[in-house]
Amino acid sequence: MENSLKIYIDRLGDGHTEKIEETIPPETIGVDEKDLQFKSPILLSGKAYLAEDHLIIHLKIKTEADMPCLICNDQIQKKITIPSFYHTEEIADIKGHIYDYTAPMREAILLEVPSYVECRGNCPKRGELKNYLDKGEAQFPFADLN
Repeated sequence: MENSLKIYIDRLGDGHTEKIEETIPPETIGVDEKDLQFKSPILLSGKAYLAEDHLIIHLKIKTEADMPCLICNDQIQKKITIPSFYHTEEIADIKGHIYDYTAPMREAILLEVPSYVECRGNCPKRGELKNYLDKGEAQFPFADLN
C-alpha cells in the first residue's frame, strides 16, 4: 500500500497510460479531528499520462466525511465525490522520476468538505431551536445605552 499513490514516470514513456484503481485507507489523508473525521475508504479511479513535459493525473475520487450536524450535533456521514480531479506536475520538478500524489489528492478532498452539514438536509430538532433563532428583527445590543 505504501507505493499505491506513486507514479513512476519512466513507465509512462512512448504514450503509455497508467490506469489507477485504488482503495486506500482514510488514515492516508491524516485528518482525525473532533469535527471532521474520515472513516470510510477513499476510492480512486482514473489515469496518469505524460503530455509533453508534464505529468497529468486525472482521477475520480469518492469518500465520506464524518461531521456533526449543525443543529443537533449528531455525527453525519457526508459523501464527498470529485468527478473530475486533474493535477499536473512538470516532469523536471519530479525528483527521482517518482511522483507521490498523496498531497494534491488530500487537498482536493479537503476543499470539497462543506463548512457545515445538517441531518437529512433539515434537522428534525430545528423546531426546538426556533425560540433562539433570529426572527428577522434587527438586533441592537447596546440600544439602551446613552
